[in-house]
Amino acid sequence: MNDLKRYTVHITGIVQGVGMRPHIYKTAKQLNLGGWVSNQGTSVVMVIVGRRKNIREFLAALLERPPSGAKISNIKIKSECYEEYNSFSIINSSTDNQLQGFIPPDTAICDECIKEIQDKMNRRYMYPFTNCTSCGPRYSIIKTLPYDRANTSMSDFKMCPACTSEYESPDNRRFHAQTNCCPDCGPKLALLDRKGRRIDSIHPVATARQLLHESKLIAIKGIGGYHLACNARDEKAVDLLRKRKSRPDRPLAIMAVSLEAAKLICKTTDKDEEILTSKQRPIVLLEKRLPELLPHNIAPGINRLGVMLPYTPLHYQLFHEELQYLIMTSGNVSGMPICYKDGEALEKLKDVADFFLVHDREILTPIDDSVVWVIDEKEMVSRNARGYSPSTLQIDSDSEIMAMGAQQKSSLCLLHKGYAHSSQYMGNLDEMTAYEQYLQAMKRMKALLSAEPQIIAHDLHTGYLSTKWAKKQLAERIPIQHHHAHMAACMAEHDLKKNAIGIIYDGTGIGTDGAIWGGEFLIGSKGKFSRIGHWKYVTLQGGDSAIKEPWKSAASYLCAMGINSEEFLDSVSSLKVKAIQNAIKHNINCFKSSSIGRLFDCVSAIVTKRMYITYDAQAAIEFESIIEPNVTDFYPYSIDEKEEKLEIRYEEIISDILRDMKDGKTASYLSAKFHNTVCEATINCVCKIRNRCGIDDIVLGGGVFENAYLLKNMKLRLKEHDFNVYHNMKIPINDGGIAFGQVAVAVQRVKEGNYVSGSSSKDYNHR
Repeated sequence: MNDLKRYTVHITGIVQGVGMRPHIYKTAKQLNLGGWVSNQGTSVVMVIVGRRKNIREFLAALLERPPSGAKISNIKIKSECYEEYNSFSIINSSTDNQLQGFIPPDTAICDECIKEIQDKMNRRYMYPFTNCTSCGPRYSIIKTLPYDRANTSMSDFKMCPACTSEYESPDNRRFHAQTNCCPDCGPKLALLDRKGRRIDSIHPVATARQLLHESKLIAIKGIGGYHLACNARDEKAVDLLRKRKSRPDRPLAIMAVSLEAAKLICKTTDKDEEILTSKQRPIVLLEKRLPELLPHNIAPGINRLGVMLPYTPLHYQLFHEELQYLIMTSGNVSGMPICYKDGEALEKLKDVADFFLVHDREILTPIDDSVVWVIDEKEMVSRNARGYSPSTLQIDSDSEIMAMGAQQKSSLCLLHKGYAHSSQYMGNLDEMTAYEQYLQAMKRMKALLSAEPQIIAHDLHTGYLSTKWAKKQLAERIPIQHHHAHMAACMAEHDLKKNAIGIIYDGTGIGTDGAIWGGEFLIGSKGKFSRIGHWKYVTLQGGDSAIKEPWKSAASYLCAMGINSEEFLDSVSSLKVKAIQNAIKHNINCFKSSSIGRLFDCVSAIVTKRMYITYDAQAAIEFESIIEPNVTDFYPYSIDEKEEKLEIRYEEIISDILRDMKDGKTASYLSAKFHNTVCEATINCVCKIRNRCGIDDIVLGGGVFENAYLLKNMKLRLKEHDFNVYHNMKIPINDGGIAFGQVAVAVQRVKEGNYVSGSSSKDYNHR
């Protein structure tokens, strides 16, 4: 009897929707253990009874070989008085909310399910909703937790006898697969025309495939919303999609039939290929192979393509020998959030799509495709969405905090029971539909985790809708400076405890002085910071229009230098240029800015003549794409010390760019030389800062560091100077990571008692 033991075991993490209970059941049976397992709240709880040696072996197997897709973050084991169990069973779930857990993300179809849909003898042959315990929709269809069929939109479909038998059989890989279904009992497809009328077709997917081959545009309902699809080899179809969607320049995502097909159009590393074929199946940013196999109008003016592989059974069925690549872009009109409701899609996309391939499984949470890229053979998340979201990182705190994020690339972060849950990317909150989805996502996150945060962290900018919402709430408020949030997001991800130097480069963010920051050198911790340096202020004219019209940044910089800008902005009317100059002279709609994003806009407009943009950071992205490799030259620059702050001046840099242009230097050479200059000036500045403060840890943050050339070279040069360099990987380095950073700052301020809340806080409203 002394060898017989009984334990209660609680496991938290991504432990629901990944086949954890069936896995535990099978392992316990193999080791002759008794007891039970159950979903409770967002966690898994079990009672294990048997011989001590077998229990030890069971726990080792659970931690070392959990189900594919599971992520055990914590395990609690409590010894109980021995009580005999004759068998091991899976018992009904409960809604115990005392336990911390994670919300399971959607996962790509597994290899076993792919084999089934390709097997003519299998009852799921060509069935577009095939899934199992290891794969399929999760977050997008969950109503509430625990994760059981009754708590998902699959509750609308009653399992047939064959599926029920699979669900109840311990030896079947669909044992307790909550989304289990087949052609007899599961969701079904329909093909509609743009007026919503059903197309008479026995096989809607086969008909849709033929229509794609015939250059038609189809709106396809997927896991988290609609895609707009067309044949990626058909230049005219791609051009038509751009015109109808009002998306003239922004790169379009490509779905390739296989990894081999992806490698024909892009250069890949082992890490790229690992990510492309992962359970997340994100869009991966890859370098184009030249000459281009696909039409140039898919990603005009840039050297990278966003490529993903099929991740649902439906996707696999859309391809055939003559259809190897599809444009698979978000199902929305330019600037709007992704459509996910059938009626909404038919209304908003009727002038874009020729046909609609729809299904009757309801999407409860809209979620776009994730975007990642590889830096130093490590994955770097750029857009946190399907497959990754909600992402969860541990933060040591008992506080319950909701962080509101940024206005652009908006996301939310909910700190609950010591874990920060970051929501999916939701776009620009200036769009009312996006703002409505943002508020709905907040409501669902709180409901799913049974959380009611008493603290709200938000940006300093009072013009942001997120800040306006926060100010109406009764909860305590903590306003947080934008660039400090970037810095804290990186420090929290890497668990940095000591002070660091933050190099925060982005486009826009209100500073504590009311100016627009974006080229910052900060010193501090997650809880507090001081600004020790920045790029020199320039007076910019035009408010938000300066972001969309890079020529205005160029005119503003040249005006500050006393240079007549008309000569260098000859594609813009002289009347417009003079209007900017006069407005600056009389300080009309002007603001001071240290933003390096606007400096990039200025130089891009002068060198490449990109005067207007149609998507975020277009000028800078195109400017990076033309860099001439192997150029090591850089422009002269100076660093001034003003009021104990370091200030990098831009005048010499721009003057020498203009001189190089007159000397006939190529745009590619100028781009490389300018990028090198930004690196040199930045490193020189942080070396001066280190001499003052003795700090060796460097944190890189802000959307400008999505510039691969800049990030790689900055890291390399900083390491040559013996700095320890950190930047976000799991959390977006752009504004998509601001909410997580706001949580990190708020937690530290609460711990230190170092924060001001409510109406007494200092907020800013400045464009």
